[in-house]
Amino acid sequence: MCTGATALERIRTGMAELAAMEVVDLPDQEVRDQLLTLLAVTNTAAALVATRADTFDRRELAELDGFRTLRSWLIGFGRLSPTGATIIDHRARVLRALPALREAALSGAVSAEHVDKVRRLARHLGSAEPITPFDEALATLSAQAGPAETQKACERIAAYLNPDGPAPDPEADFERRELTMSKSGSMTYLRGRFDAEGGAALYAALDALMRPPTADDDRHAGQRRADALVDLARGALANGPLPTVGGHRPQVGLLISPEALTGLSSASDGSDEIVATRDPLAGTGIPPETDQPWLNWVGEIPTTVAQRLACDCDIFRIVLDPASGLPLDVGDKHRIFPDWMRKAILARDRRCRWPGCDAPAEWLDIHHVWEWWKYRRTRVDEGIGLCRPHHVKVHEGNWSIRFDVSTGEVHVTRPDGRPYELGPSLPWTSASIRGPSTRRPTNREPATGERATDADPPAAAA
Repeated sequence: MCTGATALERIRTGMAELAAMEVVDLPDQEVRDQLLTLLAVTNTAAALVATRADTFDRRELAELDGFRTLRSWLIGFGRLSPTGATIIDHRARVLRALPALREAALSGAVSAEHVDKVRRLARHLGSAEPITPFDEALATLSAQAGPAETQKACERIAAYLNPDGPAPDPEADFERRELTMSKSGSMTYLRGRFDAEGGAALYAALDALMRPPTADDDRHAGQRRADALVDLARGALANGPLPTVGGHRPQVGLLISPEALTGLSSASDGSDEIVATRDPLAGTGIPPETDQPWLNWVGEIPTTVAQRLACDCDIFRIVLDPASGLPLDVGDKHRIFPDWMRKAILARDRRCRWPGCDAPAEWLDIHHVWEWWKYRRTRVDEGIGLCRPHHVKVHEGNWSIRFDVSTGEVHVTRPDGRPYELGPSLPWTSASIRGPSTRRPTNREPATGERATDADPPAAAA
C-alpha cells in the first residue's frame, strides 16, 4: 500500500530527476508538454498545501511545535512572510467549505490564483458559507477560464447576494473595524476601516492638524493627511496620557553606532572576520552589509535619517560585543529588569529570541535564563527577550531555553528533551547576522538545546 510518506518520496525523487535534466537539450514539444504538466502540478501542490494546512489547523498541531496558530507556525517552520502565511490559512478555510472547488484544485485544473479570487469573496462576505450554492459553478468556470473570469463571477455573486448593500447595523460595523500596518522596503503601509463614530473622530483629529494648504504648500491631500496622522502620533508620544510599556513611557527608539552618529570611521575590531564566518554570501565576493541604524518597529533606516532624529532626543550608551552582540553588564540587584537594563537587552535582541519568531522588541518580556528566586541575580547576559506566548511556553509549557553567552546564540529544547528544529537563534551582531534568523545545525556542530535547569549556572550566584 502506498502511504503518504511513500508518495512524497516519489515526488521528491521525480523532482530531483527533473532538476538534473538538461533542459536546453530537450525537443521543443517536450519542453511544451513538461511546462504544461508542471503548471498543473503546481496547482495541485498549492491545493495539497491548503488541505494539509486545514487538517493541521483543525487538529491544533501548531501547539506541539511551540506556536499558537497555523499562521505563526507557517511563518516559523515554513519560513513564509506574514502575508503568505495568512493567504494559505484563508485558502485552507475556503477549500474546506467548497468541495467542488477543492477537487478541481487538487486535480490541477484550478490554480491558486483562481482560489484566491474566491478567498477574497469569502472575506468580503464574512465567511465562505454563503458561497456554497455556487461551488459547482465556480469550480467549472475556474477550470475553463482565467482568474479574471473567476473574479467577474465573484463580483456577480456578491451583487446577487447583497444587491442593495447591508442594512445599517452599528454593532456589525464596529465588529468589522481593523487597522493593519506592514513594512515593504523603506516604507510603512497603513490600511484600515472604522465604524461611523471612529471614522468621525479620526476625520476630526486629522482635519484639525491638516489645516487649509497655504500658497507655498505643494503637498497633495494624501501627503498632508499622512503628515497629520504622524503629527497626531507624535503629539500622543510627547504629551498624551499613554500607558507605560515595559516600565517606561513609550517613545520612538533609535539604535545607532557612534561612528554613524558622528560620521567618523573606526578601525577594524576583528568583527569583520566573525561576520564572514556566518555570512553565506561572504565567499561569493559580495562585501558584507554595513550596519545601519535601527529604528524600533521599523528596522534599518538610512544613516542620514538617524542623524536627523538624533538631533532632538535623549541619549544613553550601550556597549555591544561585536562578536556576540552582548551589552555591558549593568547590575544584579533587581528582581524585575529595570528600565535601563531592559533597554540594553532589547538593543541586543531587537526581536523575540525564540527561533523563528519575529515579535518586535516592544512586545517582549525579559526572561531570566536562571531563575531569580533560586540565584537572586538580574543581569543583562542572563536575560533574553521573549514574546508573551513563548515566555509562557518556557515557564508553563516545560520547554527549555539556553542562552550561550560566548556566542550569543539561543537554543530551545522541547518538553521531551529533543532539540528544537528551528535553531539556534542567532545574535544580532551586524547587518549580515540578524537575530530573528536561525540556522540548522551541521554535522560539525555539537548537539544543542541543553536544558537550562540541568546545567550549571554561572559562578558567583548570590
